[in-house]
Amino acid sequence: MKRLLPFLILSGCGYVGDVRPPALHIPQAIQDLRGLQRGGNLLLEATLPRLTTDGLTIDDLPKMEVRYGVPAASGSEVNAWADGARKAETVVNEKGLLRSTVPVADLAGKEIFVAARTATVKGRWSDWGNVLALTVQPPLATPANIKPESSAEGARVTWTGDAPAYRVYRKGQGDEDFQLLANTNEAAYSDATAAYGKRYEYQLQGIRKVGHREDESEVSATAEITPVDKFPPAVPQGLSTLLAVASVEVAWEHNLDKDLRGYIVYRANTEGPFERISDIIELPAYSDRKIEAGKTYRYAVSSVDRNGNESARCEPATIQIAQ
Repeated sequence: MKRLLPFLILSGCGYVGDVRPPALHIPQAIQDLRGLQRGGNLLLEATLPRLTTDGLTIDDLPKMEVRYGVPAASGSEVNAWADGARKAETVVNEKGLLRSTVPVADLAGKEIFVAARTATVKGRWSDWGNVLALTVQPPLATPANIKPESSAEGARVTWTGDAPAYRVYRKGQGDEDFQLLANTNEAAYSDATAAYGKRYEYQLQGIRKVGHREDESEVSATAEITPVDKFPPAVPQGLSTLLAVASVEVAWEHNLDKDLRGYIVYRANTEGPFERISDIIELPAYSDRKIEAGKTYRYAVSSVDRNGNESARCEPATIQIAQ
């Protein structure tokens, strides 16, 4: 029995398999570095890798690095380029995205490369990810001289700037933040959705299409307005008169102003001054029963909105009453 012991001991050991090398703890490379130019800065963003090259989960990435600069000489390796490139500050936003603001105003007109990498707690750096190549543009001027004014449409905003197009942002009374209101190719915008008597704030931003990206200016200062309705509705059109049995029937075309309240009818004897002969009426017609035989009357009509703004009178229509 003693001779069998070594055999029994050996036969009881399990197979341990192939020996694996230790994990390297190297993050996977960033693959979605992207950016746009805002004023004299390049705003970069990328998704942080969550796995190592060994497929292990990464809990923390204490080190991040963004490098930018002119392209390397033909055939140069990316690490050699990065050693001579500028380094930018990086942060991680609330969504876990890498972000970096790169000052590039002094590189206007030049093509530059941008690349990013990360490291684990063990200090092992990833490879440089996708290299972003772009030509830095002269910074767009921040829109200035913003002037909001009351208008017949609601509010009209004008400003100065050098961008080919603009974004218009608005914050209404009670709103928590600014919202994109419109895009325009002019340094002016009419806000037909602005209501009279309510306060609005406006901001502007210049935009410029460059290849597949859209560069931006810095967002402008805020300008506010509470539009006031001081604009009368349109002058009534198509005035006509018709002699009835004991009245003059006056009619005109319906006014399409959205804030129309009604109309006021005026009458004059021959060449005398016009006098108001009606209250504010809603329908585009009026029956004048206070007429006298043998007289000539001239009629004119104005329109009135809900705030009491009255238009000019229309072209008069004349009618003669027979004896």
